[in-house]
Amino acid sequence: MSETSTLSVYESRFAKTDKTDAVLVVEGKKLHVNKAILSYHSDYFNTLFNSDFKEKSISEIEIKDVDLWEFATLLSVVHGNTIKPPDSCVEKLLELSDRFLLPAVKPYLEQLLINSNLYPLEKILIAERHDLKDQMKTEILRFTENVSIRSIENDWYWFMLSDNTKVKILSQILRYH
Repeated sequence: MSETSTLSVYESRFAKTDKTDAVLVVEGKKLHVNKAILSYHSDYFNTLFNSDFKEKSISEIEIKDVDLWEFATLLSVVHGNTIKPPDSCVEKLLELSDRFLLPAVKPYLEQLLINSNLYPLEKILIAERHDLKDQMKTEILRFTENVSIRSIENDWYWFMLSDNTKVKILSQILRYH
């Protein structure tokens, strides 16, 4: 993302208000957040804010190894004023939701993925990697309606799928043909 849009996310969605009581620092930018909201939705933040770690008493907590825009987008889902990510970022946000133990974000991201324009086998692979059962069912049904076994035998995504997922897809293809 460009610097302008990063600053916009930072300034408009995570500015200090009377409802914020913590500061997360990402890539040198301050994200003002509400501890209770993040603690409720995330075991990671609950532990960070409410356990006997040194971070509990620090006024600004640095979050390392994350992209500011991606992290702000992730937190915006539970913190309010949600930022809709592009299709290409959904898997990265799923990874971050796993890293920061934010299960409440997954249904939102799953719906984005279902409605995205990503290649169907890519969606199935993402669903497999992140245990998105609804996504998996939806995409297998969509994909197998108009596909033949020959059309997938040389597909790169096909080789990335687990045998279990391949069996589900092939079983569904056989039902249609």
